[in-house]
Amino acid sequence: MVTLRIDRDHMVSSSEIVRNFSKMLDKTKESPLFITRNNDIEGIMMDIEEYEMLLEKIEFLEEQLEDAHIEEIIAKRKENFDLKDAVSEKEIMDLLDKE
Repeated sequence: MVTLRIDRDHMVSSSEIVRNFSKMLDKTKESPLFITRNNDIEGIMMDIEEYEMLLEKIEFLEEQLEDAHIEEIIAKRKENFDLKDAVSEKEIMDLLDKE
């Protein structure tokens, strides 16, 4: 789990968010706001462009992990591959003709 770096300048109470919503929304252009309730951080308010950028980064990293996993599977299969175990083109064509 990632530890967030939070400073007091970017912490706002939920009641302040309610009272000054438009002003707080404008502040998110500079930096995400950490919303507190009873002195506990309960949420984050951030600019939509930053949020979309985070989603793009997550998608990119997930694709990278998937690609790495597929490459690992292929490498393992290549290690254990023996040409005598391969299915010939004729066998494939025969199977397709049966369908």
